[in-house]
Amino acid sequence: MKTVGVIAKALLYLVIYAGIVLLTNRALYVWIPNKELHDWLADNPASLLVVANTIVLAVYILLLRLQKISFVDLGFKRPNSLTVSVGAGIWLGLFIAVFTQLPWMKEGYPEISGLVSFVTGGESFLVFVLGSLLLGSLLEEWLFRGMLLHVFRTRFNVYWSVLFQAILFGAVLMNVSVGIFAALGAIIYGIIRITSDSLWSSLLAHIFSTATLYVVSIYIKNWPSDMLLIVTIISGAALLAHLYAMLRGSYTKSVAVGYSPERNLN
Repeated sequence: MKTVGVIAKALLYLVIYAGIVLLTNRALYVWIPNKELHDWLADNPASLLVVANTIVLAVYILLLRLQKISFVDLGFKRPNSLTVSVGAGIWLGLFIAVFTQLPWMKEGYPEISGLVSFVTGGESFLVFVLGSLLLGSLLEEWLFRGMLLHVFRTRFNVYWSVLFQAILFGAVLMNVSVGIFAALGAIIYGIIRITSDSLWSSLLAHIFSTATLYVVSIYIKNWPSDMLLIVTIISGAALLAHLYAMLRGSYTKSVAVGYSPERNLN
């Protein structure tokens, strides 16, 4: 029964998010019959998330207070280190930018490239900063590496919890290829979260990843495929090295002083 309760609570968090996004979309496009507004929204699709995510965060804060779950419980506490987390975020952003521009990726999986365009696209830089860089990163980390990881940890160990939050993140996108790609990213942020024992680390990594993705995407549009492949390999290797260092450091610390990310997430 406890497992059923955990799953039900996790799904409730997701339903609240999806419901608010759908209602916000309907309000902006249907209840407000303004063609100029609709044209602007079409040019800046992330603007919808600026409104929706603000409302969602307010609802989540109220929900957490009702459940007597503190910000510290979610992981908003001093991180062990930020340097490696920032590095992992930068390499992840670079990897996503170049990998999704490879010819075979654009031709075979255009929906993944489309997701990247959604995150970085739009005519307004302010909308990108608010919608994708700040609120988008904050909400994703708050929900998946915060609330969902917290609720899963009441029933499962930390590694299964990281996997489950990643699966749910992929499922939300309702596309197999995009979902798998996004879930892998969620696992990376989950690793950063548990090894640093702080949601601030994964949030900062997410922000730097999105910022890097935005900047790099501007300059690689005319890069030859060979250059894209080389940078993909380099950034992928660097990202794996950062993740290995974080996992290794966490393991070494657990052996030396009896520290365990599992214990700290209980």
